[in-house]
Amino acid sequence: LDRLARYSIETREWRRKIFERDKYTCQMCGVRGGYLEADHIKPFAYFPELRYELENGRTLCRSCHNKTKLSAKKMKEIYTETV
Repeated sequence: LDRLARYSIETREWRRKIFERDKYTCQMCGVRGGYLEADHIKPFAYFPELRYELENGRTLCRSCHNKTKLSAKKMKEIYTETV
């Protein structure tokens, strides 16, 4: 189910809207264009109700996105306590 949701039409539309809103610019370092990723501020897996909320998204370049990633173990520790 998670894989279906990640590659759904709704997810593609959400990504497009995030990129357009942020003018195809990384929201951390300011680089414009290149390889950009739409990042969920609150994780996709732990907050299904926020998956398609624009306020829960931001455009990041690959380098900045990699800096925000946590291990699955750490993410579970953080988000199972707050959910």
